[in-house]
Amino acid sequence: MNSKRRILIALYLFLAVLTCLLSGLVYFHYDVNDKAHYVTSEACQQCHSVRYDSWKNQTLHPIMFQPVNNLDEIQGDFDIDTPVVTFKKKEIEFVIGNKWEQVYARMIDGEYYLFPAKWLITTQQWVPYKVDSWRETPLSTNCNGCHTTGFNSDTYEFSEYGIGCEACHGQASKHVKQQQRLAPDSLCALCHANDLPPEDNEIIVSVKNSVCGQCHSRGQQSRGSEHMQTSFNFPLNYKPGEELPADYQQSTKQNDSKGKNWWATGLSKNRHQEFADFSVSAHSKSLRNLKEKMTPDRGELTDECLECHSADYLFAEEGNKPTLETAQEGISCVVCHDPHGLDREFKSLHMSAERCGSCHLDSFSNKAADTGRAHTPCPPSAATCADCHMPYIIKSGGAFPIRSHAFKIVPPVATEALNMPNSCQNGGCHTDRTLDWVKQAFDEHYPEFTGNE
Repeated sequence: MNSKRRILIALYLFLAVLTCLLSGLVYFHYDVNDKAHYVTSEACQQCHSVRYDSWKNQTLHPIMFQPVNNLDEIQGDFDIDTPVVTFKKKEIEFVIGNKWEQVYARMIDGEYYLFPAKWLITTQQWVPYKVDSWRETPLSTNCNGCHTTGFNSDTYEFSEYGIGCEACHGQASKHVKQQQRLAPDSLCALCHANDLPPEDNEIIVSVKNSVCGQCHSRGQQSRGSEHMQTSFNFPLNYKPGEELPADYQQSTKQNDSKGKNWWATGLSKNRHQEFADFSVSAHSKSLRNLKEKMTPDRGELTDECLECHSADYLFAEEGNKPTLETAQEGISCVVCHDPHGLDREFKSLHMSAERCGSCHLDSFSNKAADTGRAHTPCPPSAATCADCHMPYIIKSGGAFPIRSHAFKIVPPVATEALNMPNSCQNGGCHTDRTLDWVKQAFDEHYPEFTGNE
């Protein structure tokens, strides 16, 4: 091969490589500036592997709604002879739920519909489920806004099954492309190696309760078109970091005419209502109460008080902490719960009496000094803070396995008067005692109880 031909081949190869490089650069430039869209949680794994793996393996979020890939994912016992179950295990295409109960679904004419029986994991039994109304209960308007990520109320399509990263952090396409553009080994680094990362408002990191409340609430929102009005059992078009939509009508004791969702005390009886309970708790109002109720006898009001009264203070980096004037949020869900499940994977992060005591130790001591009695007659090894202040009074799976998030003690007298579980006999505590014994013991130790504790 003569030298002239070698030069031409080398030139062609160079031009081909250059064309590929330029095409890649044009592609990335175009995509970064394109409209943000959902890319699924898998796109987050490469850069956020620790949080991704913990979310995947330590939380129920990714498996709240899933296609059946293996019949072992179905927990219902089909060997039980019961007229309730009118379908076969092999007919199940989708599973909803995995902790307290499982509901099963199939696809009919492009819509998800429920089978007319569900399996209660808590009590290990089958019960009828929407036997006469299953065709009027499509998952798209009743469930998918909270059991999928990226649900579109116009098309009823969604990005991924289960609650993925983008459900809490927003659409991630621009963020992913920006990270690729700025990576040292990317094509874009040829021109942008010295660029500072742009202000990235595409990925949302918010400590607001509403981020959890978009799903941990019960209510309805309607949207109309020129043809009809449709009601959805979840907030529509929620963007993480914002408040829930103004026209999303949450369930309340006042509009719960059948008494299905609320106890007479105003505490939640049904699941998916943690947001409503927490919203009335002193924790959610902790920042406001600090500013409005701080008195000289409690000490000086300083920014350090925010360590126990403000979620955005707790999660802000050192040197960038908000002040009493700029702090926005009180104690919120993420102070006690790591949404990625890291508190389950790393036990040092798990909620415990010690973590409650980090903020409440003074109140324990002061109250004990005022009354001359220990904060609780039960030894710490027998009961935790949550056992009394977050009793199991919320029903799911045929039992009461979910804790209240209103942080209100339910006295034994409420069981007698309102037929609801109480703080002393829930979660295995004092279940061997009679109600009369528990009432007497409670009244003797807490004679000053007013119901606001």
